Amino acid sequence: MKEIDIHYGKPTVDTALGNLQNQIKLFKNQKCKALRVITGYGSTTGNHRIKTATIEYLTQLKEKKQIKDFIKGEEIDIFNSVYQNFKFKDLLDAETKNKANKGFVVIIL
Repeated sequence: MKEIDIHYGKPTVDTALGNLQNQIKLFKNQKCKALRVITGYGSTTGNHRIKTATIEYLTQLKEKKQIKDFIKGEEIDIFNSVYQNFKFKDLLDAETKNKANKGFVVIIL
């Protein structure tokens, strides 16, 4: 699984989403199946604008069938119903399953 950090350097929301959009295109062209995206979660400021905007953007992409699905890091837990119903568990590597936290999102391309 590939990983990108759209949160690094504390970019604006627009810059982070632009980077995400470019990376999704790049990795889809490379036939990558899953992408772990570090979004941060507002631990320093209490504000999680990049993560919120990322989830909204991914929801739109999923509705338009431009990505297959996504799951938030905090949902990756065997006791979580979202994870239990997630069709692409087999694409999550061991590191992602063991590192589950609210600072990232996994996109199924």
